[in-house]
Amino acid sequence: MESIAKETGFKQRASIITPQAFLDTVFFSNAQSSPSLSEYSIDLAHHSAETVSKQAIDKRFNDHTKNMLTEILQKVMAKQIRRDFSSNRESNFFSEIRIMDSSEFVVSKKVAESFPGYGGAGREAIVQVQFEYELLGGKVTELSLGSALNSDYIEGIRNIDKVPPKTLLIRDLGYFAPKVLKEVSQKDIYFISRAKAQWRFYIRQNNKLAVLSTQDIINKLKNQKEKYLDIEVVAGANALTPVRLIANLLSPEQTTKRLKSKIANRGKLGKDAQEGACLNLFVTNIEKEKCDASAIYQLYTLRWQIELIFKTWKSILKVHKIHSMNAKRLECVILVKFLWVMLNWSILKLLEEETQQRISLHKLTHSIISRSKMLTATILQNKNLFSEWLSKMCDISIRHHLKEYKKCSLKESEILSQTYFKIA
Repeated sequence: MESIAKETGFKQRASIITPQAFLDTVFFSNAQSSPSLSEYSIDLAHHSAETVSKQAIDKRFNDHTKNMLTEILQKVMAKQIRRDFSSNRESNFFSEIRIMDSSEFVVSKKVAESFPGYGGAGREAIVQVQFEYELLGGKVTELSLGSALNSDYIEGIRNIDKVPPKTLLIRDLGYFAPKVLKEVSQKDIYFISRAKAQWRFYIRQNNKLAVLSTQDIINKLKNQKEKYLDIEVVAGANALTPVRLIANLLSPEQTTKRLKSKIANRGKLGKDAQEGACLNLFVTNIEKEKCDASAIYQLYTLRWQIELIFKTWKSILKVHKIHSMNAKRLECVILVKFLWVMLNWSILKLLEEETQQRISLHKLTHSIISRSKMLTATILQNKNLFSEWLSKMCDISIRHHLKEYKKCSLKESEILSQTYFKIA
């Protein structure tokens, strides 16, 4: 803490507000809320036995503090324990499986300059969180903060050069366009994504490219016995990216529900959007001999787990419940909440490793937060006492926090086994 505080400029001289006292205060007080400056002042007085004014605390939420918290978060992420499943793999055609998505929440319009929103009353300022984790090893690979105007497409390729070859990326539509899919393929990286009916698709006929319309896809599905259409196509009028197109038809009830949802969110729909409402469209560059169409669909369902993670962050850690404050303090508060995210994530993966069971992040986070006040400095600075605290959390998790699955739904390990992985 001391070295990081000095390197980032948080500590430039002796002060009542020491790095440790400051972190203890902002970390534990932001577990489920965003305290006022008065509450920080009271808590800091408890740690330092000195009175600290609200103004002095407010001045501490600056670039130096942001840099310190960012450096701490990066070190925490760098020291994650990666589980090694190499001995359990029957095949290693995926080196990693990375799942990425973003979540947004509205903040005070006072910070609209730093976190611009979409405009309109109540949406002047919006914070966007980008999150990615590696499914096999259990590591968080991306946790960053930006505005709603930061496109998923840009964020998704920002660190693409750091992704190992043969990694499988499972992402939603916003992260991919045909030209991005081409770039990813050229880097020897696999992907699974939904596709838009509005994308231009082509099939090769007599050494020429012929347009494959939405109605063509529907007709092909209606004229075959198999559930899925699985064909090689070229995507994008300009990109001309070779992909596998996998499609299946929705029931009339599902189509009606989707149309109502799209109209409610977007208003009037174009012809392509209306025609394509009855289709599930996926694109991938995974070879057919490795994963058939059904396996591709099941692999994509793994992405929905990230929605449950965001739900936990909001319902328990209250990452979106932040009262009006200036932009710099807002960034610091969210970075502190990211530290809470990483604490819960690290303990989750540790307990799953110890118990060899899948544990509910939602239930575990609730227990950790409710017992966080027990994590006094005495416990945190004593490895034996902290180990005892973790052991109790392990016992509680085995009895009460095992992950529950819906009837007839596949577990992660079952889905991965279908793609030639065996994970305990």
